[in-house]
Amino acid sequence: PPGGFVNGPLLHGSRADAQLFPGQILTNFSQKLDHFDPLDTGRWNQRMYYNPSYVDKEKSSGQDLIFLMIGGEGEEPPKWSGDPNVQIMQFAALFGAEVYDLEHRFFGESRPINDMKTSSLRLLTTQQALADLAYFITVMNQEKGYKNPKWITFGGSYPAQLSAKMRSKYPELVAGAVGSSAPLHLTLDTYGYAEGVQQVLEATPITNSKGKTCPDLVREAFDKMQQLSLTKEGRKTLNKQMKLDPPFGDKTTKHDIINFFANVYGTFQDMIQYTYDGRSEISKTLTTAEQLCRIMNQEEKDPVDNVWDLNEWYFAAYGDNLTSFDNDYTEMIEELKVTNWDILGEDGSSSRGWTWICCNELGAFQTTDSDTVFGSVIPMGYFFEMCEDMFGPPMNGSYVRDQNTASNVYYGGDDYFDATNVILPNGMFDPWHTIGFYGTDESKNLITLKIEGAAHCSDMYPEYDGEPAALPAARQKIRDFLSGLIYDADHPKKSASSLTISALLFVIVARLL
Repeated sequence: PPGGFVNGPLLHGSRADAQLFPGQILTNFSQKLDHFDPLDTGRWNQRMYYNPSYVDKEKSSGQDLIFLMIGGEGEEPPKWSGDPNVQIMQFAALFGAEVYDLEHRFFGESRPINDMKTSSLRLLTTQQALADLAYFITVMNQEKGYKNPKWITFGGSYPAQLSAKMRSKYPELVAGAVGSSAPLHLTLDTYGYAEGVQQVLEATPITNSKGKTCPDLVREAFDKMQQLSLTKEGRKTLNKQMKLDPPFGDKTTKHDIINFFANVYGTFQDMIQYTYDGRSEISKTLTTAEQLCRIMNQEEKDPVDNVWDLNEWYFAAYGDNLTSFDNDYTEMIEELKVTNWDILGEDGSSSRGWTWICCNELGAFQTTDSDTVFGSVIPMGYFFEMCEDMFGPPMNGSYVRDQNTASNVYYGGDDYFDATNVILPNGMFDPWHTIGFYGTDESKNLITLKIEGAAHCSDMYPEYDGEPAALPAARQKIRDFLSGLIYDADHPKKSASSLTISALLFVIVARLL
C-alpha cells in the first residue's frame, strides 16, 4: 500500500485460509468494539489462532508461559503460530510455551463494522489495537485459569511497534516483548527509507567496465526518467520504454507522474527490504540486491530499459507475466475509496486500512526528499493529497501532521520510548532501520540489536544455509533474552514507562502548542 511497510512480515501469497498446521486451532474471540467508550456495548468476532502443541511445564519451570504473536496490516496467516520452522515456534518448543496469534482489527476477517467508511475507521487506531490485546489477555487469563501467567508478545514491522508499545503501556499484563524491525520513530516524511535503500546498493559490489557502481547506475536511470517526464516528447518515450497503462497523454497530471515514480520505486523498495530474508526461495536468490544490481548493470541497454527489465524480472519471480506498467493515480484512488469489504477484496481492504493508519497516526510516508540516487521524484505533498483524496477533506495535510505529532507524544517516539524487558532487533539491510530505536539500557533490560546484512524481519524466519552471517548470533541473543525473562527472577518486573522530566516537559509544551 502507498506509504506503508510494503508487505510487512507476511509471505507473498499468504492467506489465512491456508491449511492449518498440526495442533493448531483457528477460532474467533468476542472483542469489544470501542474500549474507550464505557457506554458502547458492541461486540465483534476477532480471528485468532491457538497452538498448545509445545506446552511443557518442565521446560517453562512450572509457569504458565504464553507467547502472543500480534497480527498486522493484512490477513493473518497460520504460519506464525503453526509452522515449526519460524522462530517464534522454535522458541515455543524450546521453552514449553503456548502460542496465540490475534489478527488485527479491520484486517483479514476481523471486521468490527460491516464497512470501511471513514466514519467507521475512527475505530482503527493503534490505541484500540493495543486495548484489543489487553482485553484478550485479561479474558484468556480468566478463562484458562492461568496462575501468575507470563505473557511475552512478538511482532514484526508494524506489529513490532505494537509489541514494544504493549510492554510500555500494559506492563501489568505483559512480562516482555520481542519487536523485530520496529520503526518506533513515527516520522511523517520518512526520507530515511530511501537513504537505507541506497546504503544496501552501496554495499553490493558490482562495477561495470566504465567504473560505475550500482548506485551510479540506479541514479543514472532515475535521472533519465525524471528528465523524460518533464516534456511531452519525453513522456512519449517513457510510454514506449515502460509500457505504461494508461500512457501519459494530454490529460496527464503531476499526480500521474509522481505515481509512476512511486510504482517504479516500489520495486526497488521490495527487492531491497526483503533481500536474503529467508521467507521463501524467491527472496533468498531471485529478488535480491545482487540480482537488482546485475540487471541494472546491463551495459548494452538503455538505463530505462534496464528498469523495465528489473520490473519484468521481479514480477516473473512471483509467477506473473508483466506486459504493461500500471500508471493511473485517479484509478488507484477510486479503487481505494470503496468502502464495501467484498468489493475491496483482501488486498484492497488491507491497502485502505493501512493507508488510514498511516494518514491518521503513523506517517511513515516513503518520500525521496533527501539526496539519494532516486532524486526528488516522490515529495511529501503527494502523500498529503493522497490522504485527503482517499478519506475526504478533514484528512488534509495539517490534520495528518498534527495526528502524527500527537502519536509521537503519546508513545514517546524514538527520543522518549521507555520500557523494560524489550528486545528490538533491526536488520541493517532493512531500510526501516533508519527509524528504529537504538537506546539500549541494560539496567532496564531494554536491548537493541543491529544485524549486519540482514533484511526486514529476517530474524523471524527459518534458518537457511547461506543466510546473512550475523543472523545466527542475533537469534541466540533473542533466545538468551527470552531465557532471562522466563527463568531469571532478577530481571525488572515493573515498566519504566513513566516519562522522564525532559520528556514530560516536551509533552506539556506540545499540548500547549
